[in-house]
Amino acid sequence: MLMQPVRHNCALFDGHPPVSPASQCLINLVHHNKYNVGSGEQFDDLVGLIEHFRLYPMIENSGDVLRLLQPVSGTRLRAHDIDQKVQEMREMEDFQKLDYNTGFDGEFQSLKMLDDRHIFTTNEGMKAENTTKNRYRNILPYDQTRVVLGRRDNKCESDYINASYVRTTRLSDSCSSVQSSNESLNSVKSLILKSDLKKVTPLVTKSLSDDALREVKKSLKLDKINGNICPDPVKEKMYIAAQGCLSNTKDDFWRMIWQEDIRVIAMITNEVENGKKKCERYWPMSGHEERYDNLIVRSISETHYEEYLVREIDVHNDKHCCRTIYQYQYTAWPDHGTPPDPDGLLAFIDDINRRMSEIAQEKNAPEQNVLCVHCSAGVGRTGTFIVLDMLIDKVKSSGKICC
Repeated sequence: MLMQPVRHNCALFDGHPPVSPASQCLINLVHHNKYNVGSGEQFDDLVGLIEHFRLYPMIENSGDVLRLLQPVSGTRLRAHDIDQKVQEMREMEDFQKLDYNTGFDGEFQSLKMLDDRHIFTTNEGMKAENTTKNRYRNILPYDQTRVVLGRRDNKCESDYINASYVRTTRLSDSCSSVQSSNESLNSVKSLILKSDLKKVTPLVTKSLSDDALREVKKSLKLDKINGNICPDPVKEKMYIAAQGCLSNTKDDFWRMIWQEDIRVIAMITNEVENGKKKCERYWPMSGHEERYDNLIVRSISETHYEEYLVREIDVHNDKHCCRTIYQYQYTAWPDHGTPPDPDGLLAFIDDINRRMSEIAQEKNAPEQNVLCVHCSAGVGRTGTFIVLDMLIDKVKSSGKICC
């Protein structure tokens, strides 16, 4: 129960990274359970208040713009303190194993609670006719973001594939100076209890400090020329996160590649790992061709590098239209682990983006730059890769990281 008035720690952003420390804003709980910050506007819940001032920022007497982003307790975290932070969270778990509000459990709980708000549904993936198309029964695409295939023979189930769109809009919309900490869990709870929104509202935003940004720039070996960071990232990029192919989904996978006009595939798994099948081979051997549904797929070449390989693949449809697809397979990222050396992964990401930039300049370039990313389940290594690529693009385009 919130008392009157109520003070919340809120992240404020003035357009220049970063504000230190996070400013405090007095939020009042007035009659009829309405919230305000003294500006005249009243809101039914905290989420509505935060969303309003995210879109319409407050302006101080000095003229500085302050963006109210999150009613979440937090602490700034510099890049060189990450190891210490992780160690502290591990120690919390060792000493308080039964307290799920601390350490890594607290972090995951806050994310899980947001997922449990039932804003998204997974009805299509749960249908009996689609269950055999899922590698894992508990990893399903949201109905609101899933890739919908064109139906075949008027069959409803033919439009399903375990793959989802991931767009970068939220990454570029807003930034915050605060990175969430273990203390955020209770704040997230209060927001969820008060929230009855039908749309997704970003509750937690994060960014790196200036020192952390400098470390990232250094590690990426980016050159700064006359104040501009080079090279430019791929414009208007969108991702499709997919699970690794099953024996009965290879046709659907290629239908998706053709339908979405995807020219680059990032495969972040081996076909077999630790004796377990992680992804069915969905491409022919070099110099051979195979038919998938109404598409003829021919493997043209295969180039090996130290930690990844590149396959050039030509795809023809029944109308004799041909597209060249490039599949990049990273082979040095173990399941349930991390790559041994970041240089190889960064080179892999850079090579992919260079290829996408080249394709965007071609005469028959696709209307949308879509990068298909998959591992085995399509969530762990796939999600990590997409986030890394987003952050690198953000550094290249603006010199700031927001996530």
